[in-house]
Amino acid sequence: MYSKDKGVVLISILLIVLLLSSVAVLFGNKYLLSLKRAQYIEFQTLSLNIFRNIESLAQDKIEKELRFNSKKLTKDNPIINEPIVFNINGAEIIGKISDYGNCFNINSIVSLNDDDYIENKKTSAAFKKILSFNEIDNNIIEEVIDQIIDWIDKDANPRAYGLEDYYYSGPLHSPREYTGMRLMVSIEELKSIPAVKQIDWNIFKNHFCAIPKLNDLSLNINTLDLEDAYLLSSIFSNLTIKDAEYILDNIPKSGFDDLNNFVSSFPDLDLKDVHGNIIFKSNIFELNSEINFNEFVSSSKSIIIYEDNNNSFIISRIYNGI
Repeated sequence: MYSKDKGVVLISILLIVLLLSSVAVLFGNKYLLSLKRAQYIEFQTLSLNIFRNIESLAQDKIEKELRFNSKKLTKDNPIINEPIVFNINGAEIIGKISDYGNCFNINSIVSLNDDDYIENKKTSAAFKKILSFNEIDNNIIEEVIDQIIDWIDKDANPRAYGLEDYYYSGPLHSPREYTGMRLMVSIEELKSIPAVKQIDWNIFKNHFCAIPKLNDLSLNINTLDLEDAYLLSSIFSNLTIKDAEYILDNIPKSGFDDLNNFVSSFPDLDLKDVHGNIIFKSNIFELNSEINFNEFVSSSKSIIIYEDNNNSFIISRIYNGI
């Protein structure tokens, strides 16, 4: 065979090898993608089952602890300071329970009267104080209060700075909708309120929540952190941020037993005129769970309410990564 023919044959063979390699890579990528997809579907199923099991474990833990220790909840309580940790076939699972009641419940801005929601003056005063700390103009605060109440109440009569269905269903609002006429189920609902858009969302994200109950604004002093100074100060008319930080820095490890015990511990502070309640136990908790398995990560957040009949139930759950 001439050298020229050998060169043609060699080039042909190399082209065939290159083509086969490309086909092999293509099929290999498709196989790996299919394998990855199958692994992810398996991880989804595993995560959902584990999250439900963690919720059951958390509910059982809360029920057992509060059944025998219902008068006081502190940061040292096993509910809070002992996470749920275990490993299943290489999957690392961590569940942490925290006191969910220590936030400004936006629903406490109303109270129920004759089957309709009206303004809760005490909560409104606390709302004005916490927003004024963030240098929000008083006119904007009044707009936010009235628009929130109009969103929740059942009538069609706008308050002085409020908005009713005529605005939300009109051409100036997108998407067109109607007011909720109910308590808020998520703090994200505040984003529908026009006046709220004039305020840094982090203020609401860091301090507010939407708990579906109509009690006055309440904070468990025993589980508050230093970052909750704004919240604590908002409950008292004459309490400064600095004084609130002083209180939070001096909460005993064992917590306070009752209101007299709390007030007598700070005789130099004016703790008389209040816009809400200082409490010493909690009945609503947040369960944050995370699963790590190989390169997959998923998480969930569940809100658990414990009732006086010694039963608990989940009022909301959010999944991420599945």
